[in-house]
Amino acid sequence: MKWATIPALVLWALSASASDDLQALTLSGFATLGVVATDKADMRFTRVGIDRPGTERPDTGPDSVLGVQGNLRLGESSSAVVQVVSRENTKGNYAPRPTLAFLSHQVTPELSARAGRLRIPFFMQSDSLNINYAHPWVRPPEEVYGLSPFADLDGIDLLYRVRAGETDIELHPFFGTSRLSLYPDTKARLKRVAGANLTLSHGDLSVHLGHAEARLEINWQDPFYTALAPVLRDLGRDDIVARMAGNDGTTRFSSAGFQWDDGRWLVIGEYARRQADRYANSAHGWQLTAGHRFGTVMPYMVVARHIQDAAVVDMEDVRSLPPLPGLAELISGFNASRNLAQHSVTAGVRWDVHSNAAVKAEFTRARTDANAWGTFDPSNETAASHMGGRSINILSLSVDVTF
Repeated sequence: MKWATIPALVLWALSASASDDLQALTLSGFATLGVVATDKADMRFTRVGIDRPGTERPDTGPDSVLGVQGNLRLGESSSAVVQVVSRENTKGNYAPRPTLAFLSHQVTPELSARAGRLRIPFFMQSDSLNINYAHPWVRPPEEVYGLSPFADLDGIDLLYRVRAGETDIELHPFFGTSRLSLYPDTKARLKRVAGANLTLSHGDLSVHLGHAEARLEINWQDPFYTALAPVLRDLGRDDIVARMAGNDGTTRFSSAGFQWDDGRWLVIGEYARRQADRYANSAHGWQLTAGHRFGTVMPYMVVARHIQDAAVVDMEDVRSLPPLPGLAELISGFNASRNLAQHSVTAGVRWDVHSNAAVKAEFTRARTDANAWGTFDPSNETAASHMGGRSINILSLSVDVTF
């Protein structure tokens, strides 16, 4: 059975069973209205693989989302879950799409198995990435969470939960595939994803460790690639083109994090690393968040860093090419546009105005590395040539609700 057919089977299970036992069906939802603006007219904040950078200032695309979820019990030990989300995509529209559609079965009291469309659990907060109300921030820090824009996992996973003394232990292996539209005409895919996470919870402290490996496909169709590829082929450098785009890459993803929450103080730290042998750069990032609750209000600070470890096209390749006018600049632009390297400091506040609603505001000061676009997109071709080494102020506001 192909994984793509499983969401359809889940939808069929929901429709077939709901009429038999409406009490077994529960519905819930979540929504965010978010706006973000920068103080640079030629630099637009963007979230790779999520939104399409627009000309709006402020921009509602990166953070606004609406989601509805249905949970249906199928007997004493099985259930079906479907979640449909509408948010701006890389084509610039808000077409709803299923972000969860899986069947779950409780094999034993400690072990459950799921099959269908799941969240790809590369990060500590992966399970709730669309539900902004669950997070202290307007959005999780992009220096870490921008390392993998893949969101879906069409496959299977196991959740094994046991308790050892005062510590809860969860082992989470997962397998499957994932697809993504990076730009309107660029498609990316992870094949043969295999990974495992370990979560330990003891009192107010939770610790996360994870690792995954996959085959990587990215077929770029952005202006840098479409301009470079034919020139490099004419120069007989098909080897460089083969490392820029194709269907035969490998990637590894590792992450580690902790969260301490005693009801007053909240401290979150996370580190993640992506290694790719082609098509994407290798990089790592970290973030540290600290907040303190004063009743329903929690001010917080975030320090974050994203660092490139290896570019897609390395400098040895560049030096081996003939000095054609503009060629080095094109390669530099290709690499920089795929490099999120930057550092940032954020001051924010969360106000829980109701038991299911929160208002958040953040001010971020970010600086892109010299050879990077960071988490920004140029508003025109002129801006594309001087995105690196710049300081940008970002204001983000959001209203998050669950229902």
